[in-house]
Amino acid sequence: MDARVITWFLGPVVLLALVVNAARWVGARRLDPFAGRARRRAALGSLLGAVLAYAVALGGIDRTGETGAASGEGATAHPGLPALAAVAGIVVAALFEHWVPRVAPTGARREAALGIRRGTESVRLTRYVVGGLVLAVVGLVVGWVTSGPDGRTGARSWEGVVVTTTQAYPGRAFTLGTVLALVLLVAVTAWALRDVDARPALVDDPELDRALRLGARIRVLRWSAAGALVTAAGLCLTIGPNLNDVTQRLRGAVAVAGKPDAPLAPGDWTQNVAFAMTALGFAALAVALAAILWDAPVVPRSRQGGAAAPEGPGVATPPAPSSALAPAASASTGDPVSRKGGGAP
Repeated sequence: MDARVITWFLGPVVLLALVVNAARWVGARRLDPFAGRARRRAALGSLLGAVLAYAVALGGIDRTGETGAASGEGATAHPGLPALAAVAGIVVAALFEHWVPRVAPTGARREAALGIRRGTESVRLTRYVVGGLVLAVVGLVVGWVTSGPDGRTGARSWEGVVVTTTQAYPGRAFTLGTVLALVLLVAVTAWALRDVDARPALVDDPELDRALRLGARIRVLRWSAAGALVTAAGLCLTIGPNLNDVTQRLRGAVAVAGKPDAPLAPGDWTQNVAFAMTALGFAALAVALAAILWDAPVVPRSRQGGAAAPEGPGVATPPAPSSALAPAASASTGDPVSRKGGGAP
């Protein structure tokens, strides 16, 4: 695939992550100690995840055929590289959930259902993940069908005249590797989400627990969504323009050979597919940008206020009176987290 899809997308994202997370770090001073630590940890994890993902992406780019030093024209990458870069971001996000030391809980042990630990924001991001995976599979199928005998170029033929692409093409030779990268992305995402759900809850502050847990889920899912969507965009934006180019060159070659005219758009299904893939590729990039910039919910002020709070969202607090269980019951209805108070971690 064309490596510019990766470098032109991840480069600005890393720069934006640096600015946004630096502002979040500074803004954490306005929060109480517990929420401030949660926000700073999330900001640092988001920034390091973006840097590591960018490093993985740059390390996987093949520049041996590069013809433009400034634009990166001619540089190629494996179609599964964006998914692997996203895996790096997910691993960093999951590890940062365990960064803060945990204090041994005191008091009686209480359990709660997982229903209050998820939110509609993570459901929307999950749909983006599924949409990216579906579009990536469509791209792999189109690349397989339109690839040449070597599986690394696109090919079109008409009346014995064969024309192939002049650039790298995600054909049959790249299908298995890309599928494995997407499977790894899904597996690591499932592991990270399960790890987030398995943490002990702040049973005496359900609103804070839900905000912190939902924020952790979003920081995982936005990498997964971006990885699937950028993988799909790379396939579409490589197949579409190349398929259109080879179709137009085929018509010229057929005319030179004195053969009957090749089909023209809109009667040429191949060129129609090329136009559709190009449009879907740009749409996938736009959605991927929205996913990677998806913000977590605000962290409400902890009930401990300005007092020293345990250093971790997974720490259980001493048991509260029985009347304290009422907020947890109301939280199970799925009401959105209050957006008053400090900023998102």
